[in-house]
Amino acid sequence: MRKNIFDNDKIWEWVDTNDENRVRFEFTERLTPGDVTKVIDVGCGHGGFLKVISNIRKHVEYVAVDNSPGALQHIPFEKALASITSVPYNDGQFDCAYALEVLEHLNPEDFGRALRELARLSKKYIIISVPYREDIESNMVRCPHCFTKFHYDGHLQSFDDEKIRSLFENDGFACRQVERLGWVEKFKYHKLYVKLFFPSQRYTTPHYTVCPACDSELKPGTAQTAAKQVKTKRFSLGQAVKRPLKWVWPKEKISYWIVGLYEKK
Repeated sequence: MRKNIFDNDKIWEWVDTNDENRVRFEFTERLTPGDVTKVIDVGCGHGGFLKVISNIRKHVEYVAVDNSPGALQHIPFEKALASITSVPYNDGQFDCAYALEVLEHLNPEDFGRALRELARLSKKYIIISVPYREDIESNMVRCPHCFTKFHYDGHLQSFDDEKIRSLFENDGFACRQVERLGWVEKFKYHKLYVKLFFPSQRYTTPHYTVCPACDSELKPGTAQTAAKQVKTKRFSLGQAVKRPLKWVWPKEKISYWIVGLYEKK
């Protein structure tokens, strides 16, 4: 996924043009304590967050780490090509270690190692952000070329409030603040809603991605098969039943992200 997605400039173009991402960056800057003078962003991507915070906190020293050479080309700060499980900096070298939209990409073994590495790097604070209570299965896509099924953003982990609060309890850091943001209104039981009313949209991607198996580029809305969807205006009994159901289907307001601030005990 790193080679096929995070080295690709189209991904970062989408991040830069997405207003919600900028809201997340600005919120994370405000959450950052005022006594930090040196920070490290592990899994920094193209440096979107660092560019935002550096325009506000000009006295802070910034270090960027990512395992994507393509993403690091966009970084104007000190940087290192490395995995979150093995970062080439000393213990306690930073006031704050960030891992923003990173932990959800890790398998169970790397996940534990990443938490320990963030705790090792920071002498004061850790800030993380991840998708909130994501239904991983609902966000799977199927490549129309090789039929490989994968998460369009490469997510492997899901997080709720309890998991976030307890992340670093064994690594010497206490959770000081948890916030949710990126509020949107969605239909309840979203997977069932799509299955009933928009079956052709199952296994489609909402934005550009690349198949990790065959390297095929999937554009927004790419379906699970290469066959074109045939539209018809013919009225059916099924449509007559579904139409009023769509109008009365319950909705709920949910947050896309959850952000945690941790302080060394």
